[in-house]
Amino acid sequence: MMSMTGKIIVSASFVILGMSLSGCATMGASTTESAHAEEPASVEASVLAGDRAARAGDYEAALTSYLLAIDSQETPDPEIWFRVGAVCTHIGKDEKALQAYLQVVALNPDHAGGQEGAGLAYMNLKAGNQARPYLVAAVTLDPRRWRAHNALGILADRREEYSAAIVHYETALEINPASPMIMNNLGYSRYLSGDLDQSARDFYQATQLDAGYTPAWSNLGLVYARQGWYTDAVNILSRATDKSTASNNVGYIALQNGDLADAEQLLSEAARLSPTYYQSAHQNLELVRARMRSEGMSSGISPETLGATRIGFAAGPSRKDVRAMNAPGLNVGGAGSVDAE
Repeated sequence: MMSMTGKIIVSASFVILGMSLSGCATMGASTTESAHAEEPASVEASVLAGDRAARAGDYEAALTSYLLAIDSQETPDPEIWFRVGAVCTHIGKDEKALQAYLQVVALNPDHAGGQEGAGLAYMNLKAGNQARPYLVAAVTLDPRRWRAHNALGILADRREEYSAAIVHYETALEINPASPMIMNNLGYSRYLSGDLDQSARDFYQATQLDAGYTPAWSNLGLVYARQGWYTDAVNILSRATDKSTASNNVGYIALQNGDLADAEQLLSEAARLSPTYYQSAHQNLELVRARMRSEGMSSGISPETLGATRIGFAAGPSRKDVRAMNAPGLNVGGAGSVDAE
């Protein structure tokens, strides 16, 4: 995904608490008949203990209990493996979560949650190609798996299949209409497809679902800058960051747009406001002024003429259309929207 904060110059074995899951999966074959007779009660007790620990936020204790339950079974229960995967996902242990979800799928290929969990774990591990078949299986088994639809939308965006991505996001929103993340991703897909008008509306709608959802504000500001509304874009971005960063980032976009006088003014302001951007802003300024000289333009444009030198900028949604849906306090970062919960 796109970023305005980038370069402006321009386990092997699954082990939890010392217990190997591969070992746990095969343990139990040598248990005695008396142990088998006690299995239902001990397994149930361990699972209940794990559930209580998970609800209390004691995830290590939860994992210990779940693994003890698995160890007590002759045939591992995919539902308990699913609990292991869910806890590992929650605490950010994606590789361990993946191995747990793969156990679920191996034991029960029709387990939609296990398929989705494996797909999302692969996504978190930056392995989209491996993720896709599991995500497709998840929505085939259970069409209401909105996280899988959202992730499939992200994968479609990466393949530049924006129409397919939009369908996945819209499906996810039908299931979970209160998610600013999905709405933001829908807007970003439309932005990538060139529909700046509707993307701005989607980003704004995401901020209405959650006023603190920064990626949506960031992407909305990116649309402003792409439209050449630089003063507004700086004001938007300044609500999320300092004005020097806002001026630097918007100035770089102005340079990309070919609006050289605007870029010069914005980058000069960034250099003036903060030593952080002094060097990079001045290097960008040198590039801007070199291009201005090559096009016979004079430098040192005053603030009064800011915005008066648009060069070949593509037409987009009218200013009125977008402004009408904006409340004060927008910001921009252009960080993109690849997150999949």
